[in-house]
Amino acid sequence: MISAFAILFGAGLISPLLYRNSLLKPLAIIVALFATLFGLFSEPWILSGFATNEAVKLFGVVLLVVTVATLLHIEDDITITQTLFLSSASIALIHSNNLISFVISFETLSLISIVLVTNFKTEQEAEGAIKIFLAGAVATALLLLGVTLYLIGGGSLDNAIGSNLNNIQTIGLYIVMLAIFYKLTIVPMHNWAVDTYSKVLPQRASLLSAVAKTAVAIASFKLFYPMLIESPHKVILAIAILAIVTMTLGNFLALFQKHLSKILAYSSIAHAGYMLLAFAAVASPYASTGILYMAIAYIFMQSGVFLALWILKSKYNISTLEDLKGLYSYSPTLSLIFTIQLFSLSGIPLLAGFMGKVVVFYAGVDAGLWIFVLIALLNSALSVGYYAWIVKHIYFDKASKEQNIILNRAYIVGQIILLIGTIYYGIFASEIFKVGVVL
Repeated sequence: MISAFAILFGAGLISPLLYRNSLLKPLAIIVALFATLFGLFSEPWILSGFATNEAVKLFGVVLLVVTVATLLHIEDDITITQTLFLSSASIALIHSNNLISFVISFETLSLISIVLVTNFKTEQEAEGAIKIFLAGAVATALLLLGVTLYLIGGGSLDNAIGSNLNNIQTIGLYIVMLAIFYKLTIVPMHNWAVDTYSKVLPQRASLLSAVAKTAVAIASFKLFYPMLIESPHKVILAIAILAIVTMTLGNFLALFQKHLSKILAYSSIAHAGYMLLAFAAVASPYASTGILYMAIAYIFMQSGVFLALWILKSKYNISTLEDLKGLYSYSPTLSLIFTIQLFSLSGIPLLAGFMGKVVVFYAGVDAGLWIFVLIALLNSALSVGYYAWIVKHIYFDKASKEQNIILNRAYIVGQIILLIGTIYYGIFASEIFKVGVVL
């Protein structure tokens, strides 16, 4: 998969030469498809500090497929280049195998994420860019502080994190985890995400909330597993409490939103809580499969809903629940795709979102966190409320204005790719279980 990184990175470097050329978008899509096939069928290049296995390879291929679907929705040349760079950084991050490769890949991904939203045209987009810049600055400061303490304690950057750590090393790595929680939007490090995801263009929000977040989740679980498995019970309980608080706050606040982008932003925060529950359940052998399943499900469905929102918002000026009324009457195809992805986010059976939650919840019960799993189940039920409210506006309310939506074929293909992923991994769970663990 490092070869896929090289292909995407090289394409990103060359892409500015094709600005204002109609060939840029199709060539970027072809390159992403080639990288996907290369990652799926070729032997990986082995570089120092990076490693792969079947589970990481599977997620890398999924990430590349989502990149293709995202590129099909993008029109401006700069965002195409940024998407190629962000995807290549994400590929490098999930393959990182020691602290130095993780830190370099993580910071690269963070910088690209900030650059992604700096091409703003409105005050709202500027505010969203400022929020992610400030959050990134704080996260970087914490990351450097944590790494410094880890080195002072005798740790090494060019080795994988072990389980026999002294107190200074452990404190340093916990601080590094706090920095990572900013990127994962864990409460109380979540506030920036609401403004950024809801105020920048939805196609960019999809890259930040789906591609970047899942790559960080997979890479962090891989890196910190040896430390977490040996962590005191109180630390595991603290992580479990953070997971519950994050999902509860995200779901509860989403209930009161009128703008679709804010509903999806709070939903994204809630799903970070579900993923964090897998970190707390490391004592279970199913935790690794759970984080992999949750990440695969989330990247498909979160990309799908944000990119669908971009179509609605940029082309047809639909941004609120009121605007969404009667969507089915004039765009049944987009309505159906959007609804299925919302059902997956809420955890309806036979969709990937349901299976992702099932595996994470089972890992939690297996690790003895059944009280936290019970609260997570209640949260999942709570989330059905605001997703169902969106569906109600689409199908059962009369349209407030006449619309004539003719979907671009590229958008339809991109949405179908993401929908197939959501349905496929909801039905064929064995495809994820048979690849093993992400460690």
